[in-house]
Amino acid sequence: AEAAEAAEALPPEPAAGPDATTVLARLPDGKRLSRRFPKQAPLSHVRTWVTAASPEAAAACPAGLELVSNYPRLVVGEADAPLSLLEAGLHPQATFFVREAASPEAA
Repeated sequence: AEAAEAAEALPPEPAAGPDATTVLARLPDGKRLSRRFPKQAPLSHVRTWVTAASPEAAAACPAGLELVSNYPRLVVGEADAPLSLLEAGLHPQATFFVREAASPEAA
């Protein structure tokens, strides 16, 4: 229920255009999710969307989810949530691999 409420709080998906960033997320089980976000949307919106769209992935990652972009190389965790897609260099298109957050001891 919490994930559904968070998803409802997301801004509506914008039409394709110069101010929209297309985000593709590949889940651990191989599924793909795709959605457009305003380029100024914070990365926290992307994390909320992935968690809400795939409760199975969220449940399989008790330590929390990380979003990993290969280009530019970026691992999005809680600390990066305020950064916008544009500020992170992820506009106009981003591909994230979703994985369980590494525990602090493993870092």
